[in-house]
Amino acid sequence: MNQDRTGYIREQSSDTLIWILGIKGESKEKVKDYILEQGVKSFLLHHDLLELEPDKHEKIEVLKRVIQTFDGDIETMNFGDVDEGC
Repeated sequence: MNQDRTGYIREQSSDTLIWILGIKGESKEKVKDYILEQGVKSFLLHHDLLELEPDKHEKIEVLKRVIQTFDGDIETMNFGDVDEGC
């Protein structure tokens, strides 16, 4: 996948997730940096590795449940920000 396109998608996705989750300050930078480096799927699956406020982790878990309810298992999803052969 084109690295410029990947970067653009990750940038847009990180901004959207940060807005949805209401993340601000230092946590905002941690989340943005993680998504830019690892992607959305990795963030959703491994957000517990980030030092965020407990309520932010709870919000992420709620978002994951919503995504999984409507779209299926996050582990099998292609968020368009990595080349997964899809």
